[in-house]
Amino acid sequence: MSKFLETQTDVKEVSIIPRGAAGGYTMYKTNEDKFYISKTELLEKMVALMGGRAAEKIALNEISTGASNDIEVATGIAKDMLTIYGMDDKLGPISLKVDDPYELQIFGEKVIDEVGNQIQVLIENAYVTAQRILRDNMDILDKVANVLLEKEKISSEEFERFF
Repeated sequence: MSKFLETQTDVKEVSIIPRGAAGGYTMYKTNEDKFYISKTELLEKMVALMGGRAAEKIALNEISTGASNDIEVATGIAKDMLTIYGMDDKLGPISLKVDDPYELQIFGEKVIDEVGNQIQVLIENAYVTAQRILRDNMDILDKVANVLLEKEKISSEEFERFF
């Protein structure tokens, strides 16, 4: 997924070998230390994170618990974009970060409901974008999947050959 997203880092390794709770993983190269992340980078990160779920849906017409951590991370990014970084045109540049959940009441139910709605919109957009990218590149997805079934792990050099 990240190969088709301009702001995302390069792939270091892809594996289908289970590692902890993960059924497989994609490791990324670290290009640089960054202290600031743009809205575009965060949106594309969510698309990359939704890639596993999108691949299950497209390739298997089924979904599993395998993408649960990716969904959790993507949801956290969306929440932070809206509640900490003020990256929503509708809500505006406000921070809803509070120490005590009771403090959220000062913003009112309408704002809190809007945060929930916008989180859903961001995640759904990322999921739809991930599906579109995969559908447009099914030939590459199939090739990568077949090599992984054969070898279980591929390096960045092997991965780059698909492109």
